[in-house]
Formats: sequence, structure tokens, C-alpha cells
Amino acid sequence: MRFRAPLFALLLVAGSLALPLAAHAAIPFLGPIIPEDVNRCAAGWGMVMIVINNIISFLITIAIIFVAPLMIAWSGFLFVVNPVNAAGKEQAKKILTSTVVGIVIALAGWLIVDAIMAVLYNPATVGQTWSQLVTSGGAKLCLPLAGSLKQVPGLPSVTIPGVASKFTFDPGIDAQVPTASGPLATLLSCMVDKVPAGVGRISSISDSLIIKGQKTFAQCATGGCQHSANSCHYGGRSCIGSSYAVDFGDEQNMSVLTAAAQACGGATLNEGTHLHVSVGAASGCGCGI
Repeated sequence: MRFRAPLFALLLVAGSLALPLAAHAAIPFLGPIIPEDVNRCAAGWGMVMIVINNIISFLITIAIIFVAPLMIAWSGFLFVVNPVNAAGKEQAKKILTSTVVGIVIALAGWLIVDAIMAVLYNPATVGQTWSQLVTSGGAKLCLPLAGSLKQVPGLPSVTIPGVASKFTFDPGIDAQVPTASGPLATLLSCMVDKVPAGVGRISSISDSLIIKGQKTFAQCATGGCQHSANSCHYGGRSCIGSSYAVDFGDEQNMSVLTAAAQACGGATLNEGTHLHVSVGAASGCGCGI
């Protein structure tokens, strides 16, 4: 009993520490280790950081889900088969204690690295993983290649016939027109002939941070911009480089715009303050509506 009471206390303390640490470190993580972006471009420093981060998360997951239970089970077996053998019981105790302490140290080390990097690198990003801290400072997911599609400024203009004359734009949103993909431009060109004059106030195409040069499509696609990660506004998972979605801000005309968008092959979602229209899923971009 002198062994079991301290052991129970150790497991209780270790468990209370390990669970929030594991949640913070996005554990369990079972892949993929290599981001899908690597299939579309040469990996930059930001992508290298993500891969290293994923490897560490995977190793911690293996330790927690597979190694730790096996070691705990082995120590329990030794304890059961050595009820009167002091040496066997001591060995079981050492195995169990080392396993629990090792897991807690691994997870605590993860948090310590996060805290140090947040303070030294960017205090505003406390709570993010260290790969996210690095990429939030401008580390590129992809290496710039000669002749490749450049992000705004410099993105080739997309012509959307009739849109500028019939649809209106919220302040600054017209600057996002060049980020529209070909399929999105086709959708908008189709919609302008199906709505009354004065209907159709575009409130977003891609993201203002992309237009200002503060973020790339690839960076916004991982989160931290106006829309959620892998949004069709950033090309989803498979079409990063252009927007495949548009938001209309005229709440009073949502039914008319919904009918026009659906007639032109677009998917719609009424988000209360605006109507989200997308051709991302239809274009195979790996995003929802």
C-alpha cells in the first residue's frame, strides 16, 4: 500500500498536466507529415518548419498512444507476477515512474519552446505552435520560382465582363478583382445578367492582407486571415493562388443573388451578414461551399 498510494498520486498529477499539454500541442497527430502544398511548389522555409513541427507531433503521439501504454502494461505485469519479490516490484515502479515522467517532460518541453519563441519572436502570437510562429513572421511556404504566378501586387489582371458596371464594391474590394480565378470570373459574368440593376454589392473576393502584400494565398490558406483555413477564397487545398469564392453584402437581396448564383452553377451559403458564393468544390479545389 505504501507503493500504490504515491503511485496513484503520481498518475493523477501527471494526467492533469499531460492532458492540457497534449491538447495545446495538437496531440494526437497522425499525419500527413508532408503538407499538400509540397506537390504544387518547391518547399520554402515555412514549409520546412511545418514538416519539422509535424514530425515532433507525430513522435509525441507515438509515445503517448503506443509506447506509454505498453510500458505501463509491462510495469503492471511485473508488479503482478512479483507480489513478494522486492526487486521485481522496484523494477516495475521504476518503469512506470520513468514512463509517466518522460511523457510529462516531453509535453512540457513543447510548451517551454512555444513560450520562449513567442516572447522572443512575436509576443502577439502566444498560443500558436512554433512552426506557426515562424510562418506568421513572413516565412514562405513556397520558394519563389521564375515564371511562376506572383501574388498581389503583380498578379495578372482577370477580366470580368460587366461586373464593374453592374455590381458595386465595398471600399477597397475592387482591388481584389485581379485575385479572382477564371471560374469565379465566369460565375460573376453570368450573374450580372440575372439580377436587377443596383443589386450585388461585393464585400470580399480574396483577402485584404493578400492585396496589401502582408500575406500570400498559401499563408492565408493555413489560417490567420479574414476567412478560415482552406477557404475557397484562397483556393481551398488544391487551387491555391486564386480565389474561387465571393461574398455579397446586400442582406436585403440575398434571395435574388442566391437564385442567380445557383442558376450559374455556384454553391451558396447564407451567413447572415452576407451571402457566400463559391465554385471551389465544383472546380475540385478541395474546399466546401
